Amino acid sequence: MERDPHEANSIQGAMRYLTHGVYVLATRRGQDTSAMTASQVMQTSERPPCIAVAVRGDRYTHDRILESGTFALSILREDQVDVATHFGETSGEYHDKFQGVPYGVTPGGSPFLLDCLAYLDCRLLDTARAGDHTIFIGEVISGDTLGVSHPLIYDPTEYEGALR
Repeated sequence: MERDPHEANSIQGAMRYLTHGVYVLATRRGQDTSAMTASQVMQTSERPPCIAVAVRGDRYTHDRILESGTFALSILREDQVDVATHFGETSGEYHDKFQGVPYGVTPGGSPFLLDCLAYLDCRLLDTARAGDHTIFIGEVISGDTLGVSHPLIYDPTEYEGALR
């Protein structure tokens, strides 16, 4: 295996090898929907089922989650890099990312993609600061599997800064 000499001994170079999925994180406050691509997600508890998602503090969706107290994760399929790119490239503050994208609304009120592998509907339980990100901890209050496939695994070379 050939190593990139610029990253071979760096923390960021090593962290690129952590495996994690790619998701569309969405919330809704009134008629205002907001969504972004997220890759820093993990399960934190089985009883009750809880997940944590890290969101940079300057993202438009960040404050919308704090205001609404709810969020949903659409789990993308391995063939949905284009969807991840779409939701990661522009800010929801200036562009309705759901325009032309089929979506439903979870029982908790957050949007989720109708064309995805599965979704999780979460109620915000707590937050924690971690560097330039806020970790949102949510209790999963509902969810469903919408297809059968493999999940999209994050590869930083496919997004060129769209998820940062």
